[in-house]
Amino acid sequence: MDKIRILIVDDHPMVREGLAAMLESEEGFAVAGLAANGEEALKLVAEARPDVILSDVRMPKLDGFAMLERLKGAKVLLLAGMPLKDEEQRARELGAKGYLPKDVDQDRLSEAIREIAAGGGDFVCEVFQSAPSPLTARELDVLRHLAKGLQRDQIAAALGIGSESVKTHLKGIMVKLHVPNATSAVGRAFELGILRA
Repeated sequence: MDKIRILIVDDHPMVREGLAAMLESEEGFAVAGLAANGEEALKLVAEARPDVILSDVRMPKLDGFAMLERLKGAKVLLLAGMPLKDEEQRARELGAKGYLPKDVDQDRLSEAIREIAAGGGDFVCEVFQSAPSPLTARELDVLRHLAKGLQRDQIAAALGIGSESVKTHLKGIMVKLHVPNATSAVGRAFELGILRA
């Protein structure tokens, strides 16, 4: 029986390589190609001829949704670092075959890929409520003040905590949102719906 050919699309090299190694270790799977964003994936599709495209949702240049809109008819399984109910809905509307959290276990992911490759009619997803914020209440307070343009000392004064505590909370926020700095944290929080305009 032919192996299921999978194209992996993710902007983090470690995630791409990790998924590739994990899937290659599975019976019946072959990694047909690796792409860092939707743009690269679109170029690779013709030559890689994947049966299933496994793609991150949030990526530079062309994200998972924009890629999905251009790949009509392709079997795409989206993976989200922080799954959100409205994103799942959008994935369904745009014709994805599934939407799973990135931390899904290997057996579940393999089963989903096999199901999608076989042309299973059901949309593959986990049952989750509207995703809770990964941030603590205090981190959210800090982030809200940050979004208003306040500096660290001003946030500390507004919340009645020390400047060092604000710094610690900021570090936590950046780690949880996978961003390099405070400005990016605010942008990502709006993107994820943690902060509302």
